[in-house]
Amino acid sequence: MRKANYVPKLPDFLSLCERNYAALFRLLPQHSAVGEQVFIRFAEQDVYRLTILAVAPFTTRIQIELNGGQQRFFQPSFDVQLYHDARLAEVVRAQQQWHFVAVYPYPNQTMSQPDEKRQINLLLKDWLNLCARHGFHATSA
Repeated sequence: MRKANYVPKLPDFLSLCERNYAALFRLLPQHSAVGEQVFIRFAEQDVYRLTILAVAPFTTRIQIELNGGQQRFFQPSFDVQLYHDARLAEVVRAQQQWHFVAVYPYPNQTMSQPDEKRQINLLLKDWLNLCARHGFHATSA
């Protein structure tokens, strides 16, 4: 029996990106400038740094990365593009991977999941939910 191919649901994906935008926008400074940084502390060693990478009239690109003192095997890092006119936030880079497509054939050389683009945006959603649930807020450098 053959497994059905993954078919993305655009309304669900856009809804996810809208919720991520609303949650992420609350963590950013009112007037963002390139190079500006804010920090979110989860624990003594677990501090996430949000860096403004680019600002344009309708978009802002930020980088979110773990900025802990310890060297770890997995250092989460991803870039998020905020589209202010549409009020959407989309992960455009996770770790060292850029340019995600909506559907990947499976199996593939990079071992990406068929819904990899959706999965990395769900990771952002989970991280933002963690921040909201524990009342974390960003502080300037």
